[in-house]
Formats: sequence, structure tokens, C-alpha cells
Amino acid sequence: MNSSQINIPLSLLSLLVIGALLGVVQFGNAYLISFIFTILIYYILAQSWDWIAGEMGYVNLGHYCFYGIGSYAFGIFLVAGQLSVTSMALTVLITCGVAAIIAYPLYRLKGDYFAFATLALLPLMEVLAYNMSFITNGAEGIVFPIQKVTSLTYVLALALCFASFVLTLLINRSRFGYALRAIRNDEEVSEVIGIKIFPYKVKVLVISAVFAGLAGALQGWQLSYIDPGSVFGLNVALVPIAMVLFGGSGMRWGPLVGVILLACIQHWMLVNLKMLQTTIYGLIILCIGRFMPGGLLRASWIKNTRVLRFLSKEHHEYMISQLEKNVILSTATTVSLKDILGIKTPNSQLPILECLHITKSFGGNMALDDVSFTVNQGEIIGLIGANGSGKTTLFNCISRVFQPSSGQIQFLGQDLSDKTRDEIAQMGIGRTYQLPRPFGDLTVLENLAMPLMFGGKGMTPQQALITARALSDFIKLTDKEMSRSDSLSLQEKKAIEFGRALALRPSLLLVDEVASGLTPIEVNQFVEHIRTIRDQYGVTVIWVEHIFSALTQVVDRLIVLDTGRLVADGPLAEVLKDEKVIASYLGNTKGDINA
Repeated sequence: MNSSQINIPLSLLSLLVIGALLGVVQFGNAYLISFIFTILIYYILAQSWDWIAGEMGYVNLGHYCFYGIGSYAFGIFLVAGQLSVTSMALTVLITCGVAAIIAYPLYRLKGDYFAFATLALLPLMEVLAYNMSFITNGAEGIVFPIQKVTSLTYVLALALCFASFVLTLLINRSRFGYALRAIRNDEEVSEVIGIKIFPYKVKVLVISAVFAGLAGALQGWQLSYIDPGSVFGLNVALVPIAMVLFGGSGMRWGPLVGVILLACIQHWMLVNLKMLQTTIYGLIILCIGRFMPGGLLRASWIKNTRVLRFLSKEHHEYMISQLEKNVILSTATTVSLKDILGIKTPNSQLPILECLHITKSFGGNMALDDVSFTVNQGEIIGLIGANGSGKTTLFNCISRVFQPSSGQIQFLGQDLSDKTRDEIAQMGIGRTYQLPRPFGDLTVLENLAMPLMFGGKGMTPQQALITARALSDFIKLTDKEMSRSDSLSLQEKKAIEFGRALALRPSLLLVDEVASGLTPIEVNQFVEHIRTIRDQYGVTVIWVEHIFSALTQVVDRLIVLDTGRLVADGPLAEVLKDEKVIASYLGNTKGDINA
């Protein structure tokens, strides 16, 4: 069965569902219209919340405050005599502005601190609404102009609901969505592969705020009355979040399933139970968290039920399955490694890297102490030293994970002092990590494709995934390219690190102990990889490695660090005769040697 045969019934089913929901306006009673309208509003709130939490990994407990801001903005303008269309447009502008402003302080926080800071927005907004009575009318609330808008608000809510679902699909398939998922996995690595993360974080907060604000405007308009407690109250603010977590955060169908099921359960309890409705409601959510972590749709019985299996797919599974049907699994790969790396012609007149008097201290610990050296284009440099000698710290300073305490680093004659991590990557400096840090919930192919989307190439996800096959073939992971990277061995994760760094098309590659833990055959293969990217593609390499026999096969020079100081820099044979190197790195059997 081909994709068109699958999509036609789904499209028809979608049209039938939309048609049936529109028919409720004509043939349903006021009670049914009100109930379904509430479900639509819940879905808009739930789905817009999940763009931040499910896609980007930031738990925004104050999302409902944008619902309240939208309600108040729309009501204030409508009462002031503005047209409903004008009031709605101004509501969008205000929620956009508020979200953009609060993004700057909020995104200075992460994890639990971010969650609690956003939770504080709700009581703050409620207090402001009570006290700014000259605008909000305080505790008396705002009474909207008397209008018969039940049908209109229902249709608009349905349209906004449909728009939020379509936008979810678009985010999932776009570079924007992949940037959010990279941020969710590891913000530092995201920047190191070329993603300027802050604009994406602001954009997703603004977009989610607009949808929440419009939902608040529509519900306030239909109810004809709002007050601070009803639009900022904590008792209703967490319900859409609970619905997403119930269904499955970060899943295409999770918010929809969670909203429908919990809304129906909530409604049934209100009608049939006289007490303990909230207790039972909370108990249901706790049971899901305990026995089906990740949400209902991630439960094994859902995945094993043929009719329901499509509901359990993660976002990237839809993307990969579509590409598999088209070109990813074609026998011929039209892209070669040369197409990705290009061929760089070394310029002997200009060093590729100059480190001038670099120091880096952490409190009283001097990790790097006045380190200076030059790397010429086309060289393979071995960087060695005992554990704690400052090798990885030096890499972190070059890639701007750390800011040097003093000194200057120049890349192709350009000072890197004012460059950010993503700008360093865009300039052509790639790196691996000593402990591999692939994006765990993405596939091998998606990990390799990320730098192709953001590191200067600017490819679409489809183009990047196809192009990344050349890299998966080079690092010998073709048979694992559709596997999640968190399911792979340590050696395979290191291979992903290496391939992802190459995807940046680097002029300078910083390799941090990629060969450690490999078998002798795998070490030899990796040595050949290093030789190949230098000899065939002109990539300059600085390689930190404890397997000294691997370095001796390929390096042109050795740089030796000892307790943060550079103690040797020269050809391999010359450095190995240096008594300081013997004492600090290779071991001294002749007694103490004066530094």
C-alpha cells in the first residue's frame, strides 16, 4: 500500500470530523455546543503549551497567564468600542509583546527554576488584574457588550484548533522543529553545531502565547464576563497541562487524546459524582504517571494494538518513515563525502589557529596557564598530557564553551573573543566531546543531519537527512542510521560525535578522545578517517588522545600540556626525547627531572 492510499482515508476522515463539528452549530443544542467549545479551547491551550514543553523541553507552568492576558486585552478593547476584528488583532499584538518581553528574564533560567518562575506569573497577573482597576475594573471584572456570538466563537475556536494542529505538523517537519528538539536534548551542543538557540526560544514562546491569548479572547467573548480569578486562577491553569501529560507530551496525537479523554472524564464526574471529583481526577493522572510514564500513548499496549499503533508514533518517526518511502532507503546514494566536506586548499602563509597567552582559571584552580601555540593549515596535531592537564579546557576555550580568563585566540587571522558558540561553528570549527553527547531521542541520521541544517549549509530537513547518508556510510553506521542514538553502544555514540562534527564542513576539527575504548581494528579505522579528511579534503585536525600508538601513526606534531602549562611543541620524534614530556606524560624511570 503506497502513501497516497494511506493518506486519502485519513484526509477524508479529517474532513468528516470537521464537517461533523461544524454541523453541531446547526443541529446541536446549546449544551452540546458549549461542551465541545470547551474541548476545543482546552486543545488549543494544551497543544500550544506542548510546543514549548514537548518540543523544546521547557516546562512552562505559567502558560495560562497568556490566556488571561488575551481575555483581558480583547475585553478591554471591545468594551472601549473597537470592532471585534480590531480587538482580536490588538490582542495578538499585546500577547506577542508580553511574551517577547518576559522571554529575556525567563530564559536565563533552566529546569525547575524556569518552571517555578513561570508558575509565579499566574498569581502576579492575578494581583495586577485586581489592583489595576482603572484598566481591568478590578474584582468586579469586565462585562462584554451583549452580543449573540455563540456560533461565531465556536466556529472561530474550531478554526484555531485546526490551525494549531496544522502548525504542529509544520513545526515537526521544519528546521524550526529540529532546533527545538536539539535544545530539548542539549543546549550547549546545539550551539556548538551552529544553532543560535535564543531566537528559537523566543519565537516558540511568542507563538504559543498568541494561540493561548486567542483562546482566552474567544472564551471570554462567549461567556461575556471575565474576572481575575477565572482567567488567572491556578485551579484551572494546570488542567490543560495535565491533559497533555495524560495523553503524551511531545507526540502528534498526545494533546488531542489527552484533552478528549480527560474532558469527558471530568464532565462525567461533575454530572454523576457529588464529591471528590478533583481527588479522583488527580488520582487518574497520578496512575498514568506511575504505570504509564510518558503518557497514555507511550504505553506498550497502545504500541502493540494494530488499530491504535499510529497514535504512539513519535514526531521523528513520521518524518523518517516518510523519507524511507521516498529516497532514504534507495540503493544509490547520490551524495558523497566530498559534497559535504569540499576540498580545502591549505594556505601556508596564514596559520589556521593561533592561541596567544591563554589562561583559564576556575576559582583558585588554574586550568590553563599562559598557553601559546600556532597551528598551520593542513596539519594534524596531537595534543597530549596527563588527566587534568587542561586539554579539554583548551578545546572548550577554542569552541567558546568557556571564555578564556585572558589571552587571545585567532582563527584564520580573526579574533574569536567576541564570537558566540554558534558563530564559531559557522566559521568552520567543529568539535567532538570526550564523553559523547548525541541527541539521545533522535536517530543517528537526524544527529548527522543537524549541522547540515544549521551549520552554514541551511538545508531543509529532507535535504539534510538524505545528504547525511554519506556521513553514516563513512563512520560505518549505515545499518544503524534509523536507530535512536540513546540505544547505541559507547563506540557507536563516539562515531556519531565524529560524523556530526564533520557535518559542519569544518576547516579545523577538534577531536577529543574519540578512539578511546575502541578495538585495535576500530582504532586503525579511525586513524584512516583522520588521515583521509586531512589528505583528501584539507581539514586541519587537533587530536586529544590517550592511545599514544594511534597518534604516532598520523600526527605531524605533538603539543604537550602539564598542569595547564605548555611543556613541549614540536615534531613527534623530537618531543619524545624531551625529558619534561617523559616526566609529565610518558612516565619517568630515572628519578625526578627538574622542570
